[in-house]
Amino acid sequence: MINSLQSSVLYRKKFAILICGIVLYFLTSMAKVLIPGIIFNDLLNKGLDARMISGTGAAFMYSYAVSQLLAGIFSNRYGGVRILLAGGTFFALGTIAFPWQNSYCLMLLCRILTGLGAGTVFLGVVKLLSDLFSGKFAIALGTVMLLSYFGPSCGTTPMVLLTKHAGWQMAMSLPGIIAGAAVAIIILLMRGTVKDAVPGNAIKELTAMLKNREMWLLNISCPIIFGAYYVLCSQIGQKSITDHCALTPAAASMVILTLTILVAVNNVAGNLLLKLCGNRRKAVIITAFIFSIAGAATGYCAFASGNSLFLMITSFTLIAIPAGFFPVYGLVAKELNPPEQTGLTVAVLNFWCFVYIAFFQNISGRILQYYSDAGYEKFPPEAYCRIFIFLAAAGCAGLITSIFIRETFRINK
Repeated sequence: MINSLQSSVLYRKKFAILICGIVLYFLTSMAKVLIPGIIFNDLLNKGLDARMISGTGAAFMYSYAVSQLLAGIFSNRYGGVRILLAGGTFFALGTIAFPWQNSYCLMLLCRILTGLGAGTVFLGVVKLLSDLFSGKFAIALGTVMLLSYFGPSCGTTPMVLLTKHAGWQMAMSLPGIIAGAAVAIIILLMRGTVKDAVPGNAIKELTAMLKNREMWLLNISCPIIFGAYYVLCSQIGQKSITDHCALTPAAASMVILTLTILVAVNNVAGNLLLKLCGNRRKAVIITAFIFSIAGAATGYCAFASGNSLFLMITSFTLIAIPAGFFPVYGLVAKELNPPEQTGLTVAVLNFWCFVYIAFFQNISGRILQYYSDAGYEKFPPEAYCRIFIFLAAAGCAGLITSIFIRETFRINK
């Protein structure tokens, strides 16, 4: 009876900690699009140039990528509560401190800390879901991920309005303050829930994965989809529309908000496309690249032909659609590797996704900086045309590479 009562109390504690973790995961998803997306002009007014501003976004993505790789390597060694607490603390500190720094180096340090924390939070939530819902893990994880994908939606229009009324520094600090409150609750509840560390052999598994040629093909192709999408939603999307289509920041943010909702929905709708393709994973991947390339070509036409808002929205939509197919890409990664390496496999694919996201932001930032150095008050259409040429070329390279990925579908009878 006593053991049953203790088990019930422990379950309720872990469930409450999981709720805090879901809040943290939601906030970390929001953080992916906040900076520099909606405060690009504010950072310009602060004295940063386009390359430096892009660096703040890239620093978050690179550190998020590193945290994903480390999370995969050590995922079986530490309990979810310990990992969640560490990630939430890093995220809260980095998010709160970033807007108030006057040194660019310190701003980058804060963004690195935020990214490391964000990636670690994801692992903590996954481990807790595994502990509490082992029999319904897939459904539980899918539900939590669907909720988290609306984080970027709240990071667009609602945060633009908050920035307008409270100032960008207070608005950017708010997610960190909420995260700090969630961390405080976890500390109050964590007694008796922390597991001892256990030994692991993920380094050996990672070494074996590095010898998998087809996994390499997947890792160097599919992340291009996300690199292109995040250039839009977290860097140039809102600014390009406000600069060239006479829309207010709030109206432009509604466009980006729609894209984030589309991506969230496509994480479920992607399964429908998979069924329409006869469960052929490779067909979905090739279709994804066709969408992305078409979107980049349309974006080039939008700015080359007179800043057409209709063409811009069409371009952004085409690029955003395949960014919602990550479950399919993850499924292919899973099927290319032994089943016991599933966690590490998805973590490695995530790692490359965020490396590409950061790299694409660096490249687009350099393109914008070229025109900024030339004395333009706002970035001309030619600057955005060059970015879309880069995205189209990258998409073509990804399409060619993906053709050589082995089809992994299995027909269940």
